Amino acid sequence: MDLQNSSYITILMRMVFSKKFKFIVYFVVILLSIYIGYVLGITFCSQNCQTTIFINIFITNVVMVGGVFTLVRLSEKSITEWNDDNYYEKD
Repeated sequence: MDLQNSSYITILMRMVFSKKFKFIVYFVVILLSIYIGYVLGITFCSQNCQTTIFINIFITNVVMVGGVFTLVRLSEKSITEWNDDNYYEKD
């Protein structure tokens, strides 16, 4: 590939959050979702409270971790796109 004759060169720089930051965020979300699921399980308990609590904790964890995972991925993608736009505006 002849780089001198090419009309443009695409530089791909993907911005991501550090693993430590992601761990902290997911850990806090899991703790909060366990608490929320526990409170919901106690609130809606009718006969078998332990099963209701575990079901509510599981559902709350799945929804909250899935939502935070989506938000983290979208944030990384928009930071990457924003940096790419600023990179090309400098030229």
